Amino acid sequence: MNFFIIGDIHGCYYTFKAMLEFWDPKEEILIQVGDLIDRGNFTPQVVKLCREIEKEHPSSVFLKGNHEWLALQYHNKNKEERWYDKYGKKVLWDYVLSERKFEEDAEWMKNMKTYWENEHVMVSHAGISVSPFSMDENHYSGLLWHRLEIKNLNKVQVFGHTPVKGNKPAYDPKTNSYNIDTGAYLGKSLTGIKLSEKGVLLETHNIQTINKDID
Repeated sequence: MNFFIIGDIHGCYYTFKAMLEFWDPKEEILIQVGDLIDRGNFTPQVVKLCREIEKEHPSSVFLKGNHEWLALQYHNKNKEERWYDKYGKKVLWDYVLSERKFEEDAEWMKNMKTYWENEHVMVSHAGISVSPFSMDENHYSGLLWHRLEIKNLNKVQVFGHTPVKGNKPAYDPKTNSYNIDTGAYLGKSLTGIKLSEKGVLLETHNIQTINKDID
């Protein structure tokens, strides 16, 4: 099976739905790099759709991003005021309006993995850094948080987290890695790339953010 890997969505539901038009579930495993939630207008709808996809296509992978980590800290009563003050007030109100329960979606988020890999491809939220703590989801230099140099793993890496400067995914031949966060929540675009099982780039899809996702 090939892979269809989608960047940071951040509540941009309609843009995400448009991107899914390019996905062939019979031929491709869907992988999303994390940060489904916050910033955009439709966090509950994005999570609902992802849960539906996962139920229908169990091979699909929705990885944990730092925004899911923050929301889970709040859900776990760890008093993560950074999330509540900056994003949570709006997100929780969106859940009320959409008649969904945040608590149920948070329980689903608890089962998110922090990375996915095979022999040729590694996908995570922020990439695997050169830090000795690169696999620690709680560490600032770990795979949910860092903005450090990417480590060459002798396989293709795909990640998001830090929006690229332009509006297209950035490939770094030195580290054999793709940053596919093209800033959907910034009004730029959402990116999806298709890789073969061995990590060969097959296609790139880039959709400009649909206005109602962020206005």
